[in-house]
Amino acid sequence: MTHARLAIAAAVLALGSIALATGSLTQQASNALTAIDSVPSKPLLDLVFAGAPTAQQDLAAIASDGASDPGIRLRAIEALSQYCLQSTTPPRCDANDSAHQALLGVLGANANATSGTSLLALRAAIAALGPLQVAADADVIAPLLDHDSRDIRATAARALRDLCNPAAVAPLRARAQHEAVPQVTLAIDDALRVLGQTPSPCPP
Repeated sequence: MTHARLAIAAAVLALGSIALATGSLTQQASNALTAIDSVPSKPLLDLVFAGAPTAQQDLAAIASDGASDPGIRLRAIEALSQYCLQSTTPPRCDANDSAHQALLGVLGANANATSGTSLLALRAAIAALGPLQVAADADVIAPLLDHDSRDIRATAARALRDLCNPAAVAPLRARAQHEAVPQVTLAIDDALRVLGQTPSPCPP
């Protein structure tokens, strides 16, 4: 089921990515996506991309394009989650929403990355999926607890924490038994602490 979900998401992303190369961005859009240490707000993106539907489509196209400017691509991936935050309670995003599918597509396309911008794109997609709280994403993110990159493992643990899905406890505990990197151990411990609290800190 996990592989099928990623395959569908990758296909959706490929169909939506015919659109845009970073070289064709307007100066306003380029400026919005090159801010340092911040993700542009949805109102700003809607403004510079001439409306929410166009913004979402163009951000997905940039996110899927490995030839895009790396900084702009990462900001596009991070910004996509803003287009799927539709509720204050889980799931905060519909699993079939195109923004969510685009993020799954980026994750699937880069899941085996070991270095370079592909690894950064994978990390950004994992981090963006967590707050959307789509419970089924635990099945996609949990295997990344065994990724070769310590940064990916730590990001996966934090995303599983943010998903607020108790099903993530088992894979987190399994990884904790043989994780030797303090950075990752801290992220796993924090995720287990949050998911194990009573009452749950996650929205009902």
